Amino acid sequence: RSRSMSVRRLFNRLKLCFREGNYEFKDVNLNVQADHWFPGRKWGDLDLKDQVDVVRRSLNPEGNLIDPHSYYMKYWDVLIILCLVFLGIVTPYEVIFIGPLTPSNWLFVVNRFVDVVFLKDMIMQFFLKVHVQNRGKAGRAVVKDPWIIRRMYLTTWFPIDLIGVMQFDLIFMAIDGGNDTLQGIKFLRMVRLLRLMKLVRMLRGSRALQRWQNYMTVSFAAQKLIKFSIGTLLCSHWMACFWGLVGFSLGKELCFDGQRIDMTETVSPQETSWVTTLYLGGKYTPDDPCMPWHVYTAALHWSVMTITSIGYGDIVPVRSEEYLACVFCMLAGGVLWANIIAGTCAVIARGDPVQDNFEKNTDLLNGMMEDHGIPKQSQYIYREFLREAKVYDSQMHFRQLAHHFSPQLKGKLLLQIHRTWTTQIPYLRRLEQHTRVLMILIDALEQRFFSRKEILDISSDRLCICERGTVARGGKIVIPGGVFHVDFIVAKARLRRREETVALTYSLIMNIRRDNFLEVVHGSPELMKDVAKASMVYAMSRCIHICAEEYKMMRRRG
Repeated sequence: RSRSMSVRRLFNRLKLCFREGNYEFKDVNLNVQADHWFPGRKWGDLDLKDQVDVVRRSLNPEGNLIDPHSYYMKYWDVLIILCLVFLGIVTPYEVIFIGPLTPSNWLFVVNRFVDVVFLKDMIMQFFLKVHVQNRGKAGRAVVKDPWIIRRMYLTTWFPIDLIGVMQFDLIFMAIDGGNDTLQGIKFLRMVRLLRLMKLVRMLRGSRALQRWQNYMTVSFAAQKLIKFSIGTLLCSHWMACFWGLVGFSLGKELCFDGQRIDMTETVSPQETSWVTTLYLGGKYTPDDPCMPWHVYTAALHWSVMTITSIGYGDIVPVRSEEYLACVFCMLAGGVLWANIIAGTCAVIARGDPVQDNFEKNTDLLNGMMEDHGIPKQSQYIYREFLREAKVYDSQMHFRQLAHHFSPQLKGKLLLQIHRTWTTQIPYLRRLEQHTRVLMILIDALEQRFFSRKEILDISSDRLCICERGTVARGGKIVIPGGVFHVDFIVAKARLRRREETVALTYSLIMNIRRDNFLEVVHGSPELMKDVAKASMVYAMSRCIHICAEEYKMMRRRG
């Protein structure tokens, strides 16, 4: 029994590592969830108890899936990035310049460890929740259905990951038997190029970096410059390996079993390459072609010259095949160098106004938090708010853009985006028949953005529309498209309902003052009549409620 208790306790700890807490944040469509748990009924038709039950069931984690933002995944991402760095740097150098490895070599052991890590990561993908960017107002959603997750993985990244874990070294060891001649060495070098197919796995490194972006305090300008620098060095490294492969494949073998071959005869033109020209007749040098590092540094010297278009001319192609390879490298290097220059200029120049504003604010916030010693955990909350607030900035920039249109086009554009909430207000249901009034009303809306668990400090004389996010008010949950403060049309503030409203998620609230609303609606007598009638109903209902509360208090006092 004690052993089973310890195993169960360990399993529970592992579950806490993979998913944090009993409930998790989700993007939930409450109407869909209400229809799922209570078929045929909508969210607004449920009472408070059933609504709470639907929310509890929706926020409950589904299955034993791994949360990509859990503590375990943070450390796992670090290990994956380190393995990808090893794969991108060491593997091309090993395949081109070192040659086949034996089980006693330390690189062979490290390669097997990296393969085990990639194999484990490949298995974890079948149980890892996937973040999907939906179009429209839904924003980001998390896929938690195990079968959908596995189907998405099998149809996207699975073939690439499968190539990344294939054991090419074991195949090479089997082929190596009996190939101890110079021609066998050339053949094995060409076959070992299949290991370079593992480099495609580096495309997946962007996922881990994206999950870590909220925890970085480096400015975006510095991040882009670092990205360009790393890209230049990595491409120079890969081009050097490619140039070394060309020289070794076309030229005569100068080494056998790690020892330099004694050349008693001159090299024939058919076996000439830039490697043989450099080490047999190009110039006097203490470097040894049997030392992989010496040949690599010469190839790296050539690749950097080619990319940066310097061209010293000390290492040059000597045959048509090398000329073609050199032309390809020059074209690729020219495109890369032009891209780096253009990207560097883009860092300096103005880009997306929303992104520029976000980056500027984030850099300012990072500096202030570092100066004042704000705890790291709190820093993440503030950065997350700025990142989510890009929706608010985007709306503001969009409204500025809409003012460039003619009045009619601007009204139609805003109407197509914000017209869904009008059906939620009883006295505005005929507003669809008054398109011009509706366009003016939507144009008069103001915007405010609130953080999670924040109390909405909006006065009761404002009509509020939940444009994005979810808020709780008076025991009910308001989803995107929902409205509250519908009794704002009542003149007396005491006759309006006053209930605390809390943002459950990052919420964008559209609102309009009572005076502005009445000024817009005053142009339509029919709508003004409906508003006046609804105002009387709300005021009378509130008066009855207040009188009932006063009567109860008097009864209690005796």
